[in-house]
Amino acid sequence: MDRREFIKQSAGFLAMSRLRPEPAEGRYAEQLADTHKRVGLIGAGWYGKTDLLRLVQVAPVEVVSLCDVDRRMLADAAALVASRQASHKTPRTYTDYREMLRERDLDVVLGSALTSWKDRRCSPRRASTSASSRSACSAAARRIS
Repeated sequence: MDRREFIKQSAGFLAMSRLRPEPAEGRYAEQLADTHKRVGLIGAGWYGKTDLLRLVQVAPVEVVSLCDVDRRMLADAAALVASRQASHKTPRTYTDYREMLRERDLDVVLGSALTSWKDRRCSPRRASTSASSRSACSAAARRIS
């Protein structure tokens, strides 16, 4: 097969792939357009805010809880999130992640905080639900102690 034949066949395959409709399971934005997930964030530093604000941009979410041990950073993050999300509501703030996880209204919890430098040796685990976040926090506490 020479270069011209390859280009012709590639163009034909590309054109044919655009004629078929997309499968329904591939249209995540359309499927999630009517569902608003309630999100919490543990660790309101640079990484946490970056992840959270990107999520606000790409998905229909409402940020309802923020947690950080630094109260000033927590207040700044709450003001920033309130200005960026569609509802302009200020999220609840916590200094202890256990208090935040006791609230049963969270659908998604983003965790970006490290409890000690020992955690840097472990690969980070992203939790997608409040239950898996609780188990991740328990596992991290067992590793540290």
